[in-house]
Amino acid sequence: MSEYWLRFWGTRGSVATPGQGTVRYGGNTACVEVRYGTRVLVVDAGTGIRLLGNCLEQESVRRVDLLISHPHMDHLGGFPFFRPAYQAGVHMDIYLADTVQSGNGQHTVAEPFLKLMEAPHFPVIFRDLPADIRFHRLAPELRLGEMTVRTHAMNHPGGCSAFRLEYRGKVVVYMSDHEPWARALGPTPENLALDRAALEFTRGADVLIREAQYTSEEYPSRRGWGHGTYEDAVADALAAGVRKLTVFHHDPDHDDAFLDCQLAAIRRQLGQAPLEVTFAQEGERIELIG
Repeated sequence: MSEYWLRFWGTRGSVATPGQGTVRYGGNTACVEVRYGTRVLVVDAGTGIRLLGNCLEQESVRRVDLLISHPHMDHLGGFPFFRPAYQAGVHMDIYLADTVQSGNGQHTVAEPFLKLMEAPHFPVIFRDLPADIRFHRLAPELRLGEMTVRTHAMNHPGGCSAFRLEYRGKVVVYMSDHEPWARALGPTPENLALDRAALEFTRGADVLIREAQYTSEEYPSRRGWGHGTYEDAVADALAAGVRKLTVFHHDPDHDDAFLDCQLAAIRRQLGQAPLEVTFAQEGERIELIG
């Protein structure tokens, strides 16, 4: 069994898109499983987390760490169907940024989960879940066993966190829901500096999972929505010396045929450039340490 690997359970952005046109790249929203040693780390809880939970239940997994990039529905909406949360004896640590304000003016990291599973939206309230679930505010750096997780704030409405996962010399960066500052707000010195810092956060990654939801032609009518372009993702990956770029968070209007065409065009433009580019596919597994 490999020591460090990841698997995509949800690759879609914005809203789940089941159907014949999305079979290969997938219709479930954002969820990535990361295994290292004996630990299970889950990044985001879109609709893809449901099937992952079924597998973890079959394996009798009793400890799960869950990183939430931000609490929009396509990154959180699958959690009520995550079976480990319904199992006594499961210990789950959930990490997310302190960006939500409760009714009494206090900030709480649990608030998105409490609201997600309250009447009339869902029949089971969060506090009735049998698992031992504990919430933690994201810090710039945290240790999860032998893994170091570094975080970086991205440009997205309401905020979003990127994650740099470092384990035994191998690095995975998960950067979802990000609209480059200079493109969205203008190339001021401050915005250019923010973009350089985001690029440096990905420096030398073995795998960069990067949201790229739009073509350059689509982007102008979607400026300010908090998402980037294929062009931005590829250019930044090249500049940062990334080994493999996996484009993620596919637009709900982009079917398999459309994504095939975009990927082929990117590879033609890259030619012999030292960057492998793929588009994330549901069920795909990437090995980091065999």
